[in-house]
Amino acid sequence: AAFRNKPLAGLRDGACRIAGVASLAQGGGGHPGGAHRCELQESRRWQERLSVFPGAVVRPLQQMQPDFDKLRKTFADTPNVVIGSLDCAGNAQSTCGQHSVQGYPTLKMIADGRTIDYNGARSFDAMKREVESKLKPRPACSLESKDACSKEDREVLEMSEKLSKAERLSKIKEVEQEIKDAKKQAADLEKKAKKLAEELELIKAGGMTVEKVEQLLNDEDWRAHCEGRTCVVAFLPHILDDTASGRNANLKVLDAALQASKKDGKSIGFLWSQGGDQFEMEEQLGLQFGFPAVIAINFGKGRYGVHRGTYSKEQISQFLTSLSRGGVPLAPLPPKLKAAKAEAWDGKDAPPPTEEEL
Repeated sequence: AAFRNKPLAGLRDGACRIAGVASLAQGGGGHPGGAHRCELQESRRWQERLSVFPGAVVRPLQQMQPDFDKLRKTFADTPNVVIGSLDCAGNAQSTCGQHSVQGYPTLKMIADGRTIDYNGARSFDAMKREVESKLKPRPACSLESKDACSKEDREVLEMSEKLSKAERLSKIKEVEQEIKDAKKQAADLEKKAKKLAEELELIKAGGMTVEKVEQLLNDEDWRAHCEGRTCVVAFLPHILDDTASGRNANLKVLDAALQASKKDGKSIGFLWSQGGDQFEMEEQLGLQFGFPAVIAINFGKGRYGVHRGTYSKEQISQFLTSLSRGGVPLAPLPPKLKAAKAEAWDGKDAPPPTEEEL
């Protein structure tokens, strides 16, 4: 490979007429083709060329290729240094012969019209040091390369050019302090962002309760609980008719159906309501046949279906399976369907009703 910072003098038919080239000379069983030309090969073509080389040649090429590619990228925008490669087994045989390339891979540096053999380490750091010490790479935007500057960079460069040494030193210190302050602000903002991210996870966790059977207490919570999914609502007998033990037995059936749906991979909400607490809704949904009554409802689709089987874990699970397969008759939701506010059950038997004296 040759690193160079000026055009080669006197080269014909294959000379790279660009300022600053580093080329990797390679050899193998390829065939010469037409007029010789110097190729700055891209990584993909380079990998394709490796396949024709004997193993003893391929291995050292493969070992240095990542570092050489990194070197190429490092100086890609440098105006006076170019890193490139020559195919000495193909179109660049003439050029490689003029520079006495005999083994592969060969690294050469061309500076001020002189070709220098590079015999140092093939690591990125070693090759980079050699380029920096011999070719003196300039920034892409500099006093010598103003044409490579963007409009904004050129304005800054020319502003600095007009400053006195003292003024420039003062400006340098000013900008260095700004950089230091900006880095501190960035670090503080990073810490703040990290803290906010932790708080966000806690806020989310506060609403990620373990899925359980919920009591239907108001319309807002009902719709939030069922947003984006199907919900099962069981209308259970009044506590005066069923007592706490009967209520708990019915809730146990619902919980068993919930756990079965989770095992099946379904995301279904389960709620219950005391019979009579949602009288208008029960009338609208046609649940006058008695309690317990079970429905499946989906607000997003605007449909509901009524369970016509017995009240058991197996039958409710079968109802949901049939629902998912389109086997349950569905009806549109009543347009004014709304849950009324209800009192939360305290888990106890209700006190007997007070008898009025005649």
